[in-house]
Amino acid sequence: MRERDEAGLATTLPASGRAALVFGAGVSGGAAARLLRLRGYSPVIVASETEPCGDAWLRDACEVRTGALDEVLETVRTSFSPLSLCYVSPGLSLTHPGVEAARRAGIPLLGELSLGGACFRGRVTAVTGSKGKSSVVKFLADALCLAGRTAKPCGNYGTPFCAIAAEAEPPEDAIVECSSFQAETATRLFRPDAAVLLNLSKDHLNRHGTMEAYRAAKVRLFSFLPPGGLALVPAPCEDAWALSEQVRALRSDLDLQTFGGASSGADWRYGNGILTAPDGKRISICGSYFDNAILGPAAAAAYAVLVRRGLSSPQIEQAFRIFEPLPHRMQRIAERDGIAWIDNSKATNLEALLASVRMAPKPVLLLAGGRLKEPLSLSGRVLLESGVQKVYTYGEASEAMASGWSADLPTARCSTLKEALMACEKDIRKENVHSPASVLLAPGTASFDQFRSYAERGDVFAVLVRELLTGTKNLPFDR
Repeated sequence: MRERDEAGLATTLPASGRAALVFGAGVSGGAAARLLRLRGYSPVIVASETEPCGDAWLRDACEVRTGALDEVLETVRTSFSPLSLCYVSPGLSLTHPGVEAARRAGIPLLGELSLGGACFRGRVTAVTGSKGKSSVVKFLADALCLAGRTAKPCGNYGTPFCAIAAEAEPPEDAIVECSSFQAETATRLFRPDAAVLLNLSKDHLNRHGTMEAYRAAKVRLFSFLPPGGLALVPAPCEDAWALSEQVRALRSDLDLQTFGGASSGADWRYGNGILTAPDGKRISICGSYFDNAILGPAAAAAYAVLVRRGLSSPQIEQAFRIFEPLPHRMQRIAERDGIAWIDNSKATNLEALLASVRMAPKPVLLLAGGRLKEPLSLSGRVLLESGVQKVYTYGEASEAMASGWSADLPTARCSTLKEALMACEKDIRKENVHSPASVLLAPGTASFDQFRSYAERGDVFAVLVRELLTGTKNLPFDR
């Protein structure tokens, strides 16, 4: 059996008892080092100068080297030869100089999904896509726990898969959110028995280069399913990239099923608050977080997974009914005078922005801005037709967004999120806008011009909204 594939990725877990290189000292690298030490390896952490190892346990339990990864590698090889493997954190691409140097040195490369998969013995559900992954992952784990199982969300969701695999009493089910970055380094050591591809839209092209490469990273997860494994993809339509045909071409021995809207012809369907299974069984998700045209198809995919896991219709209905969504995802911060103030700071690309608008109560006053990740391909006309009454732009992208949209849509150019929100509230108070139903933060951008993360951006928005609606002053920031 070959130990490595053409890319140098490990297809078997190398022998323990030797040093194992860990590229990256963040959350993923730290969890990998702990798991490797538990499995009998001696982790050597290579931390970049911009990401030093801040974990005291890791510094005490592992050798830590700091510097440019490719420059440190030769010293590490000399000091710790032979090296069993090289763990590659998701933030590093396979073309990173340090990773390429490790490959040239013949050191097997291992990513989070493969290392976690090699050590985890429970059931694994893989969930990927461009948007909605975290909500579906949380819902699946919550539903299984509600039914008396032990299940945990992990992977790109927040807790690394390696951390779940290292637990003294691991759960029966790991629901793994798989990013395209993690999928790049996955091999057959990752063994899900069910995999879901929710959707695909342009994202992370600065890493993958082309939409084809991005799509290939997502689709390759299906190659690791066992024969008869459940493969769920969107029903064929204009924006589904013929995914079912691609998966079928990749593997002909899978239980390939589709999901979509009521008129999509999919196996699992959503329509008007009802989910319908292939056998005609129906459950209601009326009024739940997923009860809308954007998330409804994702709910149909989740329904399919839970039926495969043996949950009954009443159990699944109850899970939808009591589901509490993650913060910063269409989160209602407040309501006043019939207006909902909604935080969807997690909308970090333009397609997610548009999806947010389509989910929000109409008409919408939209706050958008930050650091653009892509060309401004979304038109003001589309936003207007989707229910936006006026847009308030801010941050680095303020001028570009306002210039691109103002011909079709009333636009206010602002500098900061606080300024944009104040301009919006002033328009409402002076009745310069007509009876808005929602004020929506859906930036369509990265947050890194003014915030450290989308979560901080959403938190600041929530505090600003409460300040405006309650009259609280003297906030500890001015953003």
